[in-house]
Amino acid sequence: MRKALIFSFLFLLTASLLPAQESMHTVEFQYAGRSVLVPKLGNRVEVIPILALIGAGAEYSLSAGTYVVALGEQRLQFTPGHKLVLANGVLLNTKEAAVPSPGGIAASISFVDQSLLGPLGFRLEPIPQGYRIAPGARFADPVSVRPAAADFAATTTLVLTLDRATAAVAEPAEDGGIVVRFDDSSPRLDPTARLQSRRVRSITSNGREVVIKTSPDIGLLNSHLLDDPPRVIIELGAVIPKPTPAPAQALERSGPPPIVIDPGHGGKDTGAVGGNGLTERDLTMAVAQRLAAELEARGLAVRLTRDDGEGRALTDRTALANRLEAKLFVSLHANASTFSSVRGAETYYMSLDAQATDAAAAATAKLENEAGEASDERSDLDLILWDLAQTSALNESAELAVAVQTRLNALLDLRDRGVKQAPFVVLTGATMPAILVEIGFLSNPAEASRLARPEHQQELARAIATGIEAFLR
Repeated sequence: MRKALIFSFLFLLTASLLPAQESMHTVEFQYAGRSVLVPKLGNRVEVIPILALIGAGAEYSLSAGTYVVALGEQRLQFTPGHKLVLANGVLLNTKEAAVPSPGGIAASISFVDQSLLGPLGFRLEPIPQGYRIAPGARFADPVSVRPAAADFAATTTLVLTLDRATAAVAEPAEDGGIVVRFDDSSPRLDPTARLQSRRVRSITSNGREVVIKTSPDIGLLNSHLLDDPPRVIIELGAVIPKPTPAPAQALERSGPPPIVIDPGHGGKDTGAVGGNGLTERDLTMAVAQRLAAELEARGLAVRLTRDDGEGRALTDRTALANRLEAKLFVSLHANASTFSSVRGAETYYMSLDAQATDAAAAATAKLENEAGEASDERSDLDLILWDLAQTSALNESAELAVAVQTRLNALLDLRDRGVKQAPFVVLTGATMPAILVEIGFLSNPAEASRLARPEHQQELARAIATGIEAFLR
């Protein structure tokens, strides 16, 4: 009798749990007075019943391995296991992927809401028993966008600093200018930001993308994302109408991000000149070529900012590094002093507040900034505007400077003149760790003689390469 009562109790308990278990394995979706119970698979739901509820058809192409969703004139295409959705001709990067399921395809609620229903013009609204499908796509969580621009001689670097990491893609607009698309965010421009650029006319946001209007014949040369803080780096410059390719295409890199080596001065600008006739222009090129060979021998990609007889504006050197998405930027120079006894190497990184470490550092920066090749029209305020773009790279620039200076001291037994900060124009705008190395004083006769020797130049290149390699490790 007691066993029978226990059995009856367990039977009634199990029967009472059946509806609850069924509801735990289905989710109700409602639309236009109709509803459907959709099977739930872990944290995903079957997709096809949801699409059918709004009248959308979904067909699977076995040969292509993709699903095509059609609703009127709208089309979505996606592949199970891939974080991409082609929505009405626009490629969207998604945070996750749909997966195969017993019913065809399954996805998370957020994927259904943002990547499938959103592009079709719908959104999900939570209700006690599940979700209601409502007309009108949901704008994603807002992201603050603070623009800053720096005009160089031939290009402009535009930095959009974001208050959180999010997917963003910059593309040329059909009517000119650039569009930055935010697939899973609603961009809102920082109203306190003041943008000044002779190549950027306006920046606006329509809630899904940032629209950049540029001066005539100015277009997108390159763009990429950076982290910590999140930033969209956009390089602008003169473009030639199709079918003639833009010259900037030759500057785009293929392969891994390079280390950009900048031989100081060039062209008609000789820089400092030693008593032995050695010019800073020729010395930095010789060391740069040896440094490039050293780094390439260690498996690193390298790019120089100028050819042997070429001149290049100071600000275009870091602009080139930005376009190539360089790993590091290293500018090589030789120093000069009114005191012939001064000798040794110095390594600098950027000072954002226009202040130098000391009077000597300020004098060195002033000398290099006044090089004949620099045709820069920016004020001190323009330098400071790069705070948001460069702050995250400053710590790494300091570490790189210490690594290089330490090797120069140890391997060459050079007098340590230290790591310093100064507002060098050539370092302004770099979105990667960037340093300037003064490899010695041409104004010191003994040091100028040593700098002229190929074996000493090779030792300098080897010491700098060792410092770079140590920093990268």
